[in-house]
Amino acid sequence: MRGLITKDLMFFRTSWKNLLITFIGTFLLSIALGNYTLAVVVVPIYIMSSGINTFQTDEFYNTMAYTLSFPLSRKKIVLSKYLFTLIMMLISILVGIVIYLLILFIINPGEDGLNVNMIYSLLILECASLIVDSIFYPVIYKYGCEKSRLVLMSIVMLLLGIGSIISVSVNVFELFKIDWESIIGFIQTHGVSILSILTVVMFTSSYFLSYKFYKKKDY
Repeated sequence: MRGLITKDLMFFRTSWKNLLITFIGTFLLSIALGNYTLAVVVVPIYIMSSGINTFQTDEFYNTMAYTLSFPLSRKKIVLSKYLFTLIMMLISILVGIVIYLLILFIINPGEDGLNVNMIYSLLILECASLIVDSIFYPVIYKYGCEKSRLVLMSIVMLLLGIGSIISVSVNVFELFKIDWESIIGFIQTHGVSILSILTVVMFTSSYFLSYKFYKKKDY
């Protein structure tokens, strides 16, 4: 199982040039805007996307079929992908914090340009990315990378269509008196805690669902 994680880490190692270009672009844009949020969060989120990218590489080289010849159970094969994703999440958070500290001590842009809320936003985005992975992984194990894009896009378009029909037919803002200030305050106070719990539940459920699909897969 360690070898599978190492394989995915080696794939990530080849993308350092893209990471560097992404960082330079977001950093220059942040200087122009006078706010360094993009420089702090974009590269870590790019790192988090590497989990889905490894599926594409595995499918291109037919690695999943080859992996079945290893003396590993399918449960461990699936587990290695999820452990890799958690490792990448820790790496991405660390990278975001390092970027934050470098900007803080070298540039010292002040409260408007850089503040602790950016770390808060980074953590929320990391949890959101993990939730996205939790949705994608079982679908990929079930349908493969190419078909999964079509399946997920169909779901998104269906939800957008239903939402558009509802918004046109019913004036939601008049029907429900929404106290946005209270909602925003609640999210700021409890957002990370609630999202963290949701992330753990979805990520765990995703693993068992992925294993269920993968053990029935015959490459």
